[in-house]
Amino acid sequence: MNAIKINTPLQYQIAVTEFISDTPNPNCVIIASATGVKKSYYNHFAKFLSGKHYSVFTFDYSGIGESQSGSLSKFNTTASNWAENDFESVLRYVKSKNPNSKLFIITHSIGGQLIGLVPSNNLFDGIIMVASQSGSWIHWKGIARIKMQLLWHVMIPVFTKIFNYLPSSHLTRMEDLPKGMALEWAKWCKKPNYHFDCIKNAEERYHKIKCKIISYSIDHDFYAPVSAVDWIASKFKNARVNRIHLKANDFSVKDIGHFGFFKTRFKDTIWILFLQNLKNFEE
Repeated sequence: MNAIKINTPLQYQIAVTEFISDTPNPNCVIIASATGVKKSYYNHFAKFLSGKHYSVFTFDYSGIGESQSGSLSKFNTTASNWAENDFESVLRYVKSKNPNSKLFIITHSIGGQLIGLVPSNNLFDGIIMVASQSGSWIHWKGIARIKMQLLWHVMIPVFTKIFNYLPSSHLTRMEDLPKGMALEWAKWCKKPNYHFDCIKNAEERYHKIKCKIISYSIDHDFYAPVSAVDWIASKFKNARVNRIHLKANDFSVKDIGHFGFFKTRFKDTIWILFLQNLKNFEE
């Protein structure tokens, strides 16, 4: 593994880990993390792919993990910056180092929302979206909908005002989030059309992606209801999108969970599906 720090136009650095295959093929994979999830969470999966001859890159969004420097209360960025600055800078770095390689993207949760906002997303050659969804409250039902509305309308505004960042590690499984990121994310999630109601030309930016996309969902995923996954997948109008829904009992387990896809117990099942998707992108 190579630990890399890349400079960005916003004058902060993004931490990247490169997993180099002993016998690499010409193609690269960037793994785009879920909200508040460190890149290290994907290490085992990245090593698996590098063992299958891909050059793999993981990165921490600004304010997360190794891309955090100093007190989070004194640092600010936005969800839009995660796409337009952080993700874009990683993409440009990988492409500059591997100009003749095909570039495949594997997104987890918010990563699949951000790809449509990455300025150079026309350079993607294939995308696997894993539990990537709209965060709009309209896709949750019953008590879950009430919980989501409380999160966006009450908890995030109150806690970010008190701490000047979101102490989400004390509330959820996520890492703490920068104030501006959390507030913009909450703003998106209050809207029926998510960030399409907030970001100018969002649809046109999504339409730049024209490669193959495979979008996965699972049963009983609190963080990514099927309708929310369907919704975001439908926004890539010029891409060739294949929606796949997985069931836990197909893999002889009780539950997979929003974060389960990347656990080593699925190395011989779900990971093999992802690997086959990548090979199909090469054809």
